[in-house]
Amino acid sequence: MFYKYDPKNAIPVPEPYKRYMTPIFMGDDETITESNFSIHMTEWEPGCEIDEHSHPAAMEAMYCMSGKGECWINGEHHVFEPGCLMVAPPTISHKIRNTGDEMLRVFCVFSPPITGEGLRQRALEAVEESKKAKNQ
Repeated sequence: MFYKYDPKNAIPVPEPYKRYMTPIFMGDDETITESNFSIHMTEWEPGCEIDEHSHPAAMEAMYCMSGKGECWINGEHHVFEPGCLMVAPPTISHKIRNTGDEMLRVFCVFSPPITGEGLRQRALEAVEESKKAKNQ
């Protein structure tokens, strides 16, 4: 099988966690019958971030390809720049913020695999939770 990153496949996530998640090799691809991982690219514009969250049953590895940011793993802060890898095992909280002046591009691997729809659903739920918390 051969896969190529295509930004036209991006799943846009609205404010306050604005970013673009592009499935590359995901669990809802009909050609994937057996895999223990999935891959996507996440891109943040300057100043954007993701909510602090964890995955109950999945490990996520995030490799910084370009840009500059910061990340937190279980509350521990790190500079996140090209060449850095952040790994969040199941139940470990993590968060990323773009602190640079260009797009922050991060290559993400999940094990076990997730689907593009699962990725989109979790992101949109975080946006809704943030809106509810703001209105309280």
